[in-house]
Amino acid sequence: MASAMKNHLKSLFDFGPLAAVYEDWYSTPEGKAHDLVQQKDVAALLPPAREGQKLLDVGCGTGHWCRFFSAQGYRVKGIDISTEMISVARQALPELSFEVGDAGTLPFDDGSFDVTTSITALEFFPDPDAAVKEMARCSRSDGLMLIGTLNRIAPINQERLAAAVEPFVSGHLLGPKELLDLISPFGEVRMVSSPVPGPRKEPRLILANPDPTDMNDLLGPLLVALVRRREQ
Repeated sequence: MASAMKNHLKSLFDFGPLAAVYEDWYSTPEGKAHDLVQQKDVAALLPPAREGQKLLDVGCGTGHWCRFFSAQGYRVKGIDISTEMISVARQALPELSFEVGDAGTLPFDDGSFDVTTSITALEFFPDPDAAVKEMARCSRSDGLMLIGTLNRIAPINQERLAAAVEPFVSGHLLGPKELLDLISPFGEVRMVSSPVPGPRKEPRLILANPDPTDMNDLLGPLLVALVRRREQ
């Protein structure tokens, strides 16, 4: 109980009790469809690793995306506030490195990683601005930051919010303009948000240095943004 309470204080939703079943969704037809689209969007922005490149995944959960990044050739480190999530990740991916830690105070030296990432986690951090600053601090000055976050303006997420579906309603979901405002101070931004096959026919766009007037066309369930770092 103490562990769960501690986790909840540093997350808008306590994912710990869901750790044992969290990966089950990815085995469903819906989960597979979303995962495939999201992986394609991430791969469209993030280049495969050069030899020895290190990647930090912040809010890694059970390590689902750590597995993907490792397959792209990165030396992956995962960190999450939930001890239960990290326990599952360590059991599932013993070849990778995981630790418990707070996104707002990452326990790594400046410029320790070539790439920092965070997928479907930023919207559940109590202070996303602090987390992004920490990701930037831990990235090399010429490195990359990649953020995937549930898209507030996506029709499916609007439905989830209207129906008060957890964990969505507990999170602070961002729209494209809000995400751009949060990350653009750290470098050049490219952003994509593709639709998942189904009855909806939202457009697939990749916007480089997106103009806020164009961003209402980014309607996929997950916003994926790549920041090419620049010196502050």
